[in-house]
Amino acid sequence: MIYMNHGIAKRRNFLNNRKKNGQRLTIAFTGIADFRSFIGQEYIAGIMKAVNDYDINFINMASAIKYSLFDDIDFLHHYMKKFSFIKKPLIDGLITWASSLSPYMSNNEIVDTFTSLKPMPMVDIGYFPIPGIPSIRIDNNSSMHSIMKHLVEIHGYRNFAFIGSSDTNPHKKRLSVFLDELRKYKLTELEDAIFLCPSMEQKDIAESMNRFCYKYDLTKKGTIDAIVTPSDVIANAVIQELSKRGISVPGHIAVTGFNNQYSGITTPSPVTTIDLEYFKRGYAAVELLIDCIMTPEIEVKSKLMPTSLLIRQSCGCFEKSIVEAGNFQHTEMGNVPVFESESDVRSYLMEKIDTSFFRQSGDEKERLINAIFHDLYETDEKSQLMTCFQDFLQNEKNDEKIPSSYFQQKISDLRRTVLPLIKNDETQQIRMENIFHQLRVLISVAIDYVVMAQKENMYFFNNITNVAIHFASASNKQQIQEVLAHQLSELEISGIILALNENVTADLTKATIEFIYPKLDFYVQEKLPYVIPDAVSIPKIFFPRERPYSYMLEILYYDNKYFGYALLEMGSQNVALYDSVRILLSHAYMTIFTKEKNKNTITSTLLQSDSEILKYTNNSSSGSKKIVSYLMNHLDEMTDLNKMAEELSMSKSHLIRQCKELTGYTVQTLHEMLKIDQAKNLLHIDGMKLSEIATRLGFQNQSYFSAVFKKNTGMSPKNWIQRNR
Repeated sequence: MIYMNHGIAKRRNFLNNRKKNGQRLTIAFTGIADFRSFIGQEYIAGIMKAVNDYDINFINMASAIKYSLFDDIDFLHHYMKKFSFIKKPLIDGLITWASSLSPYMSNNEIVDTFTSLKPMPMVDIGYFPIPGIPSIRIDNNSSMHSIMKHLVEIHGYRNFAFIGSSDTNPHKKRLSVFLDELRKYKLTELEDAIFLCPSMEQKDIAESMNRFCYKYDLTKKGTIDAIVTPSDVIANAVIQELSKRGISVPGHIAVTGFNNQYSGITTPSPVTTIDLEYFKRGYAAVELLIDCIMTPEIEVKSKLMPTSLLIRQSCGCFEKSIVEAGNFQHTEMGNVPVFESESDVRSYLMEKIDTSFFRQSGDEKERLINAIFHDLYETDEKSQLMTCFQDFLQNEKNDEKIPSSYFQQKISDLRRTVLPLIKNDETQQIRMENIFHQLRVLISVAIDYVVMAQKENMYFFNNITNVAIHFASASNKQQIQEVLAHQLSELEISGIILALNENVTADLTKATIEFIYPKLDFYVQEKLPYVIPDAVSIPKIFFPRERPYSYMLEILYYDNKYFGYALLEMGSQNVALYDSVRILLSHAYMTIFTKEKNKNTITSTLLQSDSEILKYTNNSSSGSKKIVSYLMNHLDEMTDLNKMAEELSMSKSHLIRQCKELTGYTVQTLHEMLKIDQAKNLLHIDGMKLSEIATRLGFQNQSYFSAVFKKNTGMSPKNWIQRNR
């Protein structure tokens, strides 16, 4: 019998009771970070795995930075708009990543921001403490202890240096533990061998390394045995600086990191490091948050997450998978029992394979055993083991959670299992060894293909480009909705709830839900468009009801003008994908709303009196009004005589002649003068950029607009503003 963990059982009973009452739990996550970094990706992956396992709803309110060179850079201002959604009844609890705000807000501002959300149940990840909010933290003490224990007890290193950064609190804590470890092992704290650089920038690390290398001759083995760093980013920079000086790692000196970041495996010598288990922390944060919601009367305690030491080459070792690949001992062959029948051999193989190939089904394991028998006893040149592994790779190589070493380990396990069976048959041994070598090359080639494909398809670039083209061709809201309905699947986005505010205000009040995809039941769909009074009052009927949902919240804005927001149902965990869709939607709606606003302004101007039109005409004929009216309604376009003549049902030559006779101007000149009149109105609006005015009035660029404005008024737009505002 399998006994469920008591905490898991309590959570599931609590959540099941809520679902029976039609109140499935909804939690959210908020933070602001560069989600190209694997840290944010791992946090979200862990959160979403727990959300799926516990069958609850999830709204991702994180904000991404550093994706678009052309986007507004005031990330914090736009991010804070999402806090208006962090309330009941929209969500029941929140996972915060407070430390992700440290580059943008003071410590007091961070504390005040999240404290203001109480009594909303919250759990924090990261390292920044918020009073009264339980957290998931890593154990710096045990982490640094495991590094030092390995370096001292396994390698026998005695002389250590430490290089970190003073602007990061975790680095200071890790330095403190490092010094404690020196005292515990009765090691000397070496003079000028501890550096806390002003930042983690390469130039600051380089300056510290200059001073360090001036003090110590690191080419002499044993002068300094190891440099301990509190970050893989710093370890990478240190190794680069050592390489410039002809100092090899680990040949002359060992280097260790911390955090298990990508930068630690891109160095010539992969960095021995601490895995901070971001995925597990994200998962644990969900469980802790459920506990907070489940028992609000009980103070839930923070949790320290254990970490793990990842042995790589920079400390002087080889990775575990590499070491174990060579651990086959011929002496082990004598320990294999003598089998009386093929059935006994198959049972022995199944026992071994069950342990190693735990991800495979029973049928797949049976097929693997049959392949082993074929390769051992049949004379066919084609190996069935190769075919089996081809299928394993097809099923598993795209799983981002499976490292390439996983497959290599399977081959090592299989080799240890099979070779003892043929210890007295040299021919069979040679044949099987060749097959095992081929399997290793097969895996290396497959992994190479995956890496190449990832480089080629970074951030779904081709798909996003394709969708962007469709957005660019949309000229009204209906067409944008059609693009969304047809193109979202290209980006692995299965649904959307779209709320818009055509007034383009500085807040998100009174947005109107205008579009939901896939379409809901008729009685729900007929409620659209639906005005919601505030951000947290979206009726539950607009969300999926028969299943849990996961949405990414994206605010739609351009500069400081807000169009509303979109809830994008999450398929991919790649936050950059949703941020890209947000940019596309924002620019599409900015163009459409601007065009509609221009037309409304023009219509209002035309309705005021005929005098505004007549000042451009020699008479009040319907013909002159018709020409001027057309040009006023097309201020956002370049002058197109062919199109204008067609729409006014006259020949191009007749249009040119009549415009000159009735108004005294050529069509081009008249259109230009009307545009400049409208430009003067727009220049009165505070905060409106010249580039935006140029776009609204159909000029190719800001420079051309400024030149035309000066030609017509005798001064530049900026000078005109100074004189007339």
